[in-house]
Amino acid sequence: MSKEPKAILLRFPEYGKIIQKQIKENEYFESLCRDYELCIEMLASIAKEADAKNFKLEEYLHIKKQLENEALKYLVD
Repeated sequence: MSKEPKAILLRFPEYGKIIQKQIKENEYFESLCRDYELCIEMLASIAKEADAKNFKLEEYLHIKKQLENEALKYLVD
């Protein structure tokens, strides 16, 4: 594996030696570790996008409320 299997080691630190051994001896396990790394990276990316979208949503909900309050000034004595 060209990269250290950081994600799988972070998830299962108690199995560090076994993980290293399996990566050297088992192509399927090495591939599984690469896939897990990619999955973790995608989840982080999706979470970042979701945070940005949630921020925008909150911002627009706040603006909506302000506009409603402003409109009520013209509707209520």
